[in-house]
Amino acid sequence: MQRFLLLFLLPAAALAAGWEPYANPRFGFAVEIPPGFAMVQEADNGDGRTYARGAATLAVWGHYLAEGDFKDEVAGRRETYRKDGWDMSYDRQTAGWASLSGTRGDRILYHRVVRLCDDAVSSFVLDYPAAMKAEISPLLGRLVKSLHAAEGCSSAQGAAPAAQ
Repeated sequence: MQRFLLLFLLPAAALAAGWEPYANPRFGFAVEIPPGFAMVQEADNGDGRTYARGAATLAVWGHYLAEGDFKDEVAGRRETYRKDGWDMSYDRQTAGWASLSGTRGDRILYHRVVRLCDDAVSSFVLDYPAAMKAEISPLLGRLVKSLHAAEGCSSAQGAAPAAQ
């Protein structure tokens, strides 16, 4: 019985290990980077970073809303993906966050965007080959939940409640 329990708990413990925090002081957001993703580029202006794990890439960044509101920002991203040939199969949006996902050829894309303070947003885009789906899918839930506004950014300052 003890051996069975140990084998059952091992994958969960292994999955929790190796996550690295990344906080962006310029835009006031934080996210946890999954195990095995190594930083390959940091933006000179402090907007964010790009990570890689094999053929998978994870871009994490913040920016200010240039025109329109949060809803317009998400609609613009959605339209850009469609124009670029992505078949968007998942699209969910609230006042404070949005998630978009789709496929193009043998690639899978997942984009999460979260409202921040002062008309800013933070995003991550995870782009990976379908062959890595079994490896990447278990990481998505925690990655999505980890993208959030830094402390001190409340809905009174323009950010929506914490992402779900």
